[in-house]
Amino acid sequence: MKITGSGPSAGTSQRRRVSNGTGGGFAGQVGVRAPGPAGLAPAPPLAALGGVLSVQEVDDPTAERRRATRHGHSLLDELRALQLALVDGQVPEGILRRLAVLVDGLRPSATDARLGAVLDAIELRAAVELAKLRRDAE
Repeated sequence: MKITGSGPSAGTSQRRRVSNGTGGGFAGQVGVRAPGPAGLAPAPPLAALGGVLSVQEVDDPTAERRRATRHGHSLLDELRALQLALVDGQVPEGILRRLAVLVDGLRPSATDARLGAVLDAIELRAAVELAKLRRDAE
């Protein structure tokens, strides 16, 4: 017994699609290369990554100045709120806590000597006001 028809149908023709390299086909087609390890860019050395990270760690002098200025403004705002509360005859605990946190907290470093002197004066004034209010509370 002879078996026929196990291959492609007798009436169909096989076509091969040829790509012009613009994409839109399968990687197995003629003229198209499949991306492989040879097409990948080599990994950058770790030293380059370390350089980028070290640059990010260096603080910008203008950013330090902005942080120090913001700290001073925060202290002045709390002192102003305390002043208004004292005029009204009150001493709100929230203002005292925020003021104490600002005075006791880590102060941003100011490379500018004049800015540092202004921050010193503001912090001294805040510390004096806190000490007076604590003394009166006892």
